[in-house]
Amino acid sequence: MATRNTAFSVLMFMPLLALMVQAMAHAAGPDEDEPIRINARSVEANDKTGSVVYSGNVVVEQGRLSILADRVELLTRQGRTELVRATGKPAKLRQRAAGEDEEVRAEASRVDYRVSLGKIDMSGRVSLRRGEDLFTADVLHYDLNSKNLDATGDDKGDGRVHAVIQPKQPAAGPAPGP
Repeated sequence: MATRNTAFSVLMFMPLLALMVQAMAHAAGPDEDEPIRINARSVEANDKTGSVVYSGNVVVEQGRLSILADRVELLTRQGRTELVRATGKPAKLRQRAAGEDEEVRAEASRVDYRVSLGKIDMSGRVSLRRGEDLFTADVLHYDLNSKNLDATGDDKGDGRVHAVIQPKQPAAGPAPGP
């Protein structure tokens, strides 16, 4: 029974994860046309390898998306971004979807987004929050194409994933009559 409840909890968080992943990927919506602003203490770029590394209190912003990390690495091949890796203690992502009141926040020690494969891997104290809903694990893998999520363990030492899902409040409407 516990496995069924955990699976249900994970399924409830898949829309949250999809929103966060789309934000990271600059997938759809008006933000993809916004300029990307990156601030860091240093940057190293190598045209031969296609690697760009931003280090030192890195802040990446595009529209309603922001990433705060100790280090952000971009790997490109033939002019296309293949990998975006953010690392930190923790790396933090925040995004508010268009028309949404709640902000999506994610944290992990390491976030890898493999653009051409459509896969995101988060590891090390993974935490996803939307409003009061919370999902934690130690490792999380998400495939954008198949919509598969695989999460394991947590940092509490019990080897489990955890979810807290608040009940939805009914829409306010006229009081029922007698």
